[in-house]
Amino acid sequence: MDVRLGRREFLRRSALIGAGGPLATWLLAACGGAATSPTNTASRFSALPIHADLPPISSDLPVERGGTLRIYQWKEYLSERVLDGFAHALRDRKVRVDVESFFHVDEAIARLREPDADFDVFFPTIDVLAGLVDARLLRPLNHDYLPNLENLWPQFRGGDAPFYDRGQRYTVPYTVFSSGIGWRRDLVDPADAPARLSRPFDLLWNPTYRGRVGMYDDYLEAMSLSLLRDGVVEVRSADDADLRAAADALDEAVRTVDVRFTADGAEEGLPLGDFAVHQAWSGDVLTAPRYVDDPTIGTSLGYWSPGGPARIVGCDLTAICARGRNPVLAHAFLDHLLRFDVAMTNFAWNGYQPPLLGLRPESFADPSFPWRDAVPPNLAGAILTPEAFELGQMLVGFGPSERARWLAQWNRVVPSA
Repeated sequence: MDVRLGRREFLRRSALIGAGGPLATWLLAACGGAATSPTNTASRFSALPIHADLPPISSDLPVERGGTLRIYQWKEYLSERVLDGFAHALRDRKVRVDVESFFHVDEAIARLREPDADFDVFFPTIDVLAGLVDARLLRPLNHDYLPNLENLWPQFRGGDAPFYDRGQRYTVPYTVFSSGIGWRRDLVDPADAPARLSRPFDLLWNPTYRGRVGMYDDYLEAMSLSLLRDGVVEVRSADDADLRAAADALDEAVRTVDVRFTADGAEEGLPLGDFAVHQAWSGDVLTAPRYVDDPTIGTSLGYWSPGGPARIVGCDLTAICARGRNPVLAHAFLDHLLRFDVAMTNFAWNGYQPPLLGLRPESFADPSFPWRDAVPPNLAGAILTPEAFELGQMLVGFGPSERARWLAQWNRVVPSA
């Protein structure tokens, strides 16, 4: 791995050192190496090819009249208002929208290969993107149909950006998020809140909350959390001893706090009070209030994620399927999602942040901001800035042998969970 201490890295570490307090002490102790950030992960990804037998569509084509846009999405991924708004905007073309959902990416890829899978729009993950392109399941984009690309954060636009799809040949980003800790502020002692602890992740190992602690049932996420707790910031650099120690710590959490590994504990279990604390993606905490009939629940939630190189970040993608019957309409939909008002309407519904210029944490403190109620002040830390996203690290690009090492340790924990 190419590890360099450039000027930005030096300033980043200096800022962490100068922050002061127990949290800064933990971060300083953890900063033993450069993180695998969205920027320096680039060396792991090659540019995706444009196949001669599947070129981009021509420019200046009209939207298909009477077309039905077939969308293949993750469950509960797109707001009905956004979908209806798109159809309404193109009502003169008599456009309709049909949505089918999936739960797992492996299930989705198998579905895309079926004879009737002439979907127009799909939401791939970064790790499967190259395989989908090689299999000619995705159509390369024509940016002439995507004027709203200019609304994106700089690290997603132009030149070799983004690192996983250089030049945005096949995808546009849909949402970004961070990984951290979500908790009920009314169920956790303020003294146990992560920012008050010298080792913030220790909250998930605190026996006071036995039976009310959760982590994601995802080996990369759970193992990464444990590695970060042990001070391994660049989780991709973890050696076998680090991974064994991380698995041992997870097993300790199973024994001492009866930790539960879930898929939806952060977004559903926290607002319902089933959990006092849960490992959480920022988007899950922000969407959690809509799972209960209590308009005040949002103010009862807390969210924390480590700063700088210790923060795990992620990015969801949108792409156009090669077998779709409406490629111009599909481009129009991708561009629709990149409109600021549309993206914010979607965000207010699903809690996952669009990486668009003009959206900052302080936006939600502005009384004139139309979507200010989507994020209560106590959850402002769940909103990423472009700078914070760039300094983080992504759990992508794992090779087979690397995954096998992580899974071997994770499988020691799962049977006892």
